[in-house]
Amino acid sequence: MSMHDHKRDAWHRSLGEAAVPEAHDPATRRAIEQAGSLAKEFHDRGRLLKPFEAMAVACKDGHSTETLYSLARTTAFATGGDIDTILKHLEHSWPDFV
Repeated sequence: MSMHDHKRDAWHRSLGEAAVPEAHDPATRRAIEQAGSLAKEFHDRGRLLKPFEAMAVACKDGHSTETLYSLARTTAFATGGDIDTILKHLEHSWPDFV
């Protein structure tokens, strides 16, 4: 499969886009709030990783840490919210972890 045929996931779609989309549906708004709270909690406990850090520790202690993408994925699954919108809001709030 060539790169031209590769379907970009939510993480790749979000990179490079500066605009944070509005969350129109209640599920996505709820997920953004929940993901933001989780990001703060993991950050305050020193367990929020940047993507390159997550790759480096994936085998060691990746099970006890989170990334913005993993938080967006978890909350989108739990609430039915839109993962792309949730991730953009997290990236906007936590730019050091993009």
